[in-house]
Amino acid sequence: MKRRAIYARYSSDLQSPTSIEDQHQLCRAYAERRGWAVVSLFEDAALSGFGIEHRPGYQQLLAAALSSPAAFEVVLVEDLSRLTRDMAELLRVTTRLRLKGVELVGVSDGIATSQQGAKMHVAVKGLVNELYLDDLRDKTHRGLSGSVARGMSAGGRLYGYRTVQLTREAKPGDRSTPARAEVKAGEAEIVREIFRAYAQGRSMKAIAQDLNQRRIPFPAKDTRRGPARLGWAVSTVRVILRNEKYAGVWVWNKTRFLKDPDSGRRRPVRRPPDEWIRQERPELRIVEPDLWSAVQRRLAFVAEAFGCRPGRPPRGRASRAYSPYLLSGLLRCALCGARMVGQTFRRQKGHTPTNPAGTDVASRRRRARPSVRMAGAITGNALKPPCWRPSGPR
Repeated sequence: MKRRAIYARYSSDLQSPTSIEDQHQLCRAYAERRGWAVVSLFEDAALSGFGIEHRPGYQQLLAAALSSPAAFEVVLVEDLSRLTRDMAELLRVTTRLRLKGVELVGVSDGIATSQQGAKMHVAVKGLVNELYLDDLRDKTHRGLSGSVARGMSAGGRLYGYRTVQLTREAKPGDRSTPARAEVKAGEAEIVREIFRAYAQGRSMKAIAQDLNQRRIPFPAKDTRRGPARLGWAVSTVRVILRNEKYAGVWVWNKTRFLKDPDSGRRRPVRRPPDEWIRQERPELRIVEPDLWSAVQRRLAFVAEAFGCRPGRPPRGRASRAYSPYLLSGLLRCALCGARMVGQTFRRQKGHTPTNPAGTDVASRRRRARPSVRMAGAITGNALKPPCWRPSGPR
């Protein structure tokens, strides 16, 4: 008697968890009517059918089916879309199973890879499943566009704001309740403090350190990945300072998300600017225009003085926005115009790195010596007194 395995999956946490059990029951009844024995059950709950790396049940099914000898001879699914909605992956997996002598059977759609003409049926089914995802993506995007046009939230979290459910505006059949963004007073004041501090000359690093010392809750602290972070970081402050939503300008549809077929993760892809949706939302403004403009001017100055662009690659650790040395990167050589960058060698405290052989790197003590490096070709003894004259009018 041939051994059978069952695979079940549902794609969204909005669907009923009993869907897995319903699929198992359907496939078991199909097997019992034919006197087949089911030896293995595999499942993936609340996971999309596009991609494979994020689905452990699917990977276990393939590992068992492609082992030598195979753990079973037939794979039962309610519908081939439960196995995968990626046309390329469906053709690939059916070919691999056929080479191992494993048959794939769709109970509801009546497709069995051992039948004559099954390759055409599988190809058509795979195309239909993939077109379903495209259609679902377009309808979801259309619904979000309508919500944004009505001043509703399109989802996501943003520090300084909260979403309020609007149960009165929910329509029959809606899978989720519309929500509207509102200013969150406590977080909004922290945002204003960050903008004021930066406009007054404080660095992003100093701002982040001050917020951490005061134990101010950082963005995404309450999310699933939040506990893995250490708190406020320079990158967090930089993102806040560049987000024009705080100035009352809300831009939507800047990116679209496409799933990587290998990893199953969503990858952002930038849309052309003519597809962006810009809205003036003065009721959601946290930072006044004058303060916003002052911060943007300083960010532009720092980007010009220290930033990287074509023809100016990062200078080692100088890819950071600031240097710990006074006037580093601001002084220019009076002869060649190159920027001068201050450097020194400092022994690392705390964690002691080791090389692959296990030798303590810190044991190779180097004499701490300050040095001045030119961003151009002038280094070492080539530094003459004229090079230290500041550039510009005297």
